Parts: sequence; structure tokens; C-alpha cells
Amino acid sequence: MGEATWRATQPKVSRHRSSPQSPLSLVRGIAHLMLNSNAHPRRKYYFDARVIQDHFPGIGRYAYNLLAALPDELDEDESIIALFDPSALNTRFDLNRLNHPKLERIECRAPLFHPANLLRPPIAALPAVVSHYPYYVRPYISPAHSVTTLHDLIPLAQPHFVPTARDRLLIWILTALAAHASTMLITVSEASARDIRHTWPRLRKPVIVIPEAADPIFIPQSVERCAMVRAKYNLPERFVLYLASNKPHKNLVRLIEAWALLNAQRSGTAEVLVIAGHQDPRYPQAQDRARTLGIADRVRFIGEVRNDDMPALYSACALFVFPSLYEGFGLTPLEAMACGAPVACSNASSLPEVVGDAALLFDPTRPEEIAATCARILHDATLRHQMHAASLRQAARFTWAKTARRTLEVYRHVAASADGQR
Repeated sequence: MGEATWRATQPKVSRHRSSPQSPLSLVRGIAHLMLNSNAHPRRKYYFDARVIQDHFPGIGRYAYNLLAALPDELDEDESIIALFDPSALNTRFDLNRLNHPKLERIECRAPLFHPANLLRPPIAALPAVVSHYPYYVRPYISPAHSVTTLHDLIPLAQPHFVPTARDRLLIWILTALAAHASTMLITVSEASARDIRHTWPRLRKPVIVIPEAADPIFIPQSVERCAMVRAKYNLPERFVLYLASNKPHKNLVRLIEAWALLNAQRSGTAEVLVIAGHQDPRYPQAQDRARTLGIADRVRFIGEVRNDDMPALYSACALFVFPSLYEGFGLTPLEAMACGAPVACSNASSLPEVVGDAALLFDPTRPEEIAATCARILHDATLRHQMHAASLRQAARFTWAKTARRTLEVYRHVAASADGQR
């Protein structure tokens, strides 16, 4: 979707447009917000929504769902100002869902990675008492009290997964700046909280764990819808699904090795392994390994799939498998569970927190254990039926309303601290 289309999809409430090239427009927008604030006294929270774009599929989904849920949990005297960058490509997220009287949306051509925007907020004069940045790339000199969500420390805790020393150093610096610039930190799992405290043992900032949830689109799909999506991607009736990127920490090579073991043990097995999601060309190892092991015909790499096709893929699969070595949360297996898929999952980092006892866990460093766990589920129809029900129960424990309420508690705590310093 191009910029013109992106603009055309914006709801009517998005009145306050501004850009570095049009300072008069920016001043007018800020003046409107300030006058409105004086006429209707409210505690305003600023939310940096510039990550709601195609470049950030995971963090963008977190910000999008949180921003959609927050307004319904606000008190009478509270509202939110959200900043969007209209120049960013967005084909994933329907911004009409963000229409709400308590959500004021403004636009500013302020690319997230522009050096000037890493120093001070692109709009520093907004009448907000607390700023929330859902990503570690943020302004590091901020006049407002701020909250940052650190989703994981994969590049710091597992530096061998980052391609170059330059990238590792840059991520380290920016993440450390974000942690120290924040009044409070939010993270999405106890595992990530431990990593943060271990990485910066002298950090004197509260670290609050607030789990994510599956997007509301992830619900069990009809037989007809599943058949339609299988036909669209030319998939057999029975398949095992992996849906995520091919980055090294996702551990796809061992999954391919496990699938080779499983196929050797179950000669003539009907299932194929479907690898869905963005395939970064820097990491061809999984496809190479499938060819080397002679199972390229038993593994289907289908690439990225549309958001609205994902629930049917999860619902249609005989098994969802997730062998990741490290996650900040583990949203993908939770999405699969919300659609009722039986899940075989790595026991690493945060994943046991997310899947609970509804999934079968395995050591992700042992292909033979991955294969045995998958075989157990595929062999046993009764177990799959039980896991279907357990998946739905586990996913229901996580909701965006809960996430929004707990996030607002953080905002209010920071706001009270700011009030006390005046």
C-alpha cells in the first residue's frame, strides 16, 4: 500500500497533521490540543505509535493492539495522544479500529530512525504528563516522564545471533540509553525481566512485567475457511506448521533435522512441514539443510502470509511447532493456541510462561527430542483433541484488556511521581 492509499484509509478523527516541513501546521495542531486540554481538563498520555507499520510486524502488533485497548480502560479525566508517521508503509493494521473519543491522533513526518528524533521527541510541546515508547529506538532526551517497553534483550543476551559487531554495539548503546532514559520499564515476561536486571544490575528503575495477548482475529476458523486457505497455498489436508521468521534464534535448522528424523521413523508419512513467515535472504541455512538431508519435498517454504489467512492456517494444522532458542514473550505459539492448534514448543526463555501446561515442551537443542514430541502428538488423535481444548483455555488467560489495565497502572504511577515533583 502506497502513501496515498495509507492516507486515504485514515479516519476523520485524524485532524492534526504536522511535519518538519510545515511548522505552521504543527503549531496549529499543538495549539488545538493545548486549548482542548484547558477546556476539558484531562491527564493526557503520549503514545509513540510510529512503530505501527509494516517494518515492525511484531512490535507493531503489540503497539496496535495495546493502543486499541487502552481508551476503553481510561478514567473520565484521562486521554491519549498518539503520534503516527504517515510516510511509513502500513498494509498490516486497520487504523479505523483506533477511532475513539479519548484517543487523539496526530501525524508527523518524523521517521523513527532519523538521528534528530533520537535526541528529543519530534513534538516536544505536547501537553502530556507521561510518554510511552513501545520500542527501544526512541528519543533519549525527553522533557516528560517516560515509559519504555523492552520486549527482549536477544541481541544482548544472545549476541551471536546479531550478524555484525557494529550492529551489536549499536543495539547495545540504544537499548542502554532507552533503559536509563525511562522513568519505568515495561517488559513482557519474567524471563525478559531477569535478563534486564542481569544486564544492568545497577539500574535503579522499576521493571514491570505485563504480558501480551493474541490479536482478536485469532479464533478457531470454520472447516470451509480452512479448506479455502489450504487451497490458496496449495497445502495438503494434514500438515505441521511453523509460522515466524527464519532468524538464527528461531532454530529452524534443528527443526529441519528433527523433521528428517521423523520422516525416517515414519516412512510414507502424509504430513508435510510448512514453514511460513518472512524469509530473510541472509539466513538460507534451513532451506540448504532440507536439500542436504534429502527432504526438500517434505518441507514447504511458503513465505509471508496475509494477516487474515493466519487464523485459518493455525486452525487447519495438525500441529504447530515452535523450536525457538530465545523469545521475549512468544506471541506466535499463543496465536496458534487461540485458534485451537495443538502446540509443541521449546522450553527455552519465556515460552513456558506463555504456553503453560497446554503445550508439550522439548529441549530445542536436541533434534531427536523435537522429533519425538511431534511424533507423539501426530500419532495420538485423542491427545490432539485434548490439546485443542487446553490451547483455547490457555490463550483465554491473556487479553489485551488486562494488558491495557496494567499498562495504565504504570502510566498513573509515573504521573503521580511527576505530580509529586512539581
